[in-house]
Amino acid sequence: MRNRSIISPESSSARVNVTPMIDVVMVLIVFYLLVGQLALDRRAAINLPQTRTGAEDSQQTDPIVVGVTLDGTSTLNGRPIDPDRLGNQITGMLSAAPGTPIRVRADRRAPYSAVRPVLDDLRALGIGEVQLVTEQRP
Repeated sequence: MRNRSIISPESSSARVNVTPMIDVVMVLIVFYLLVGQLALDRRAAINLPQTRTGAEDSQQTDPIVVGVTLDGTSTLNGRPIDPDRLGNQITGMLSAAPGTPIRVRADRRAPYSAVRPVLDDLRALGIGEVQLVTEQRP
């Protein structure tokens, strides 16, 4: 007689342990949440002027955000941009998504001479509505 081993389905060790996979997925979720928050904080590095009036942001669409930092550097959606290319970039963005709101975030300590060229560029593009972003005073 030959010695044959019979494996029953109940004694099989064919189970997959998914606990390590769940741990990795949770770490990735936390990582992306932190990176997203850091990206928002980086974009918010501009100290906005404070006001007691104004309306809360209630639009669902993502706006085009033009920033002016304290040293006069222009940013477009959080990325530094050459002022000479600003108009072309905004034109391209508006052609891809017409009607997108445009917001200007200028540092409260930035001189107006740094903000005016941005506003002039937007006016030269024929943009009729520009939203100036401020912080609500407590």
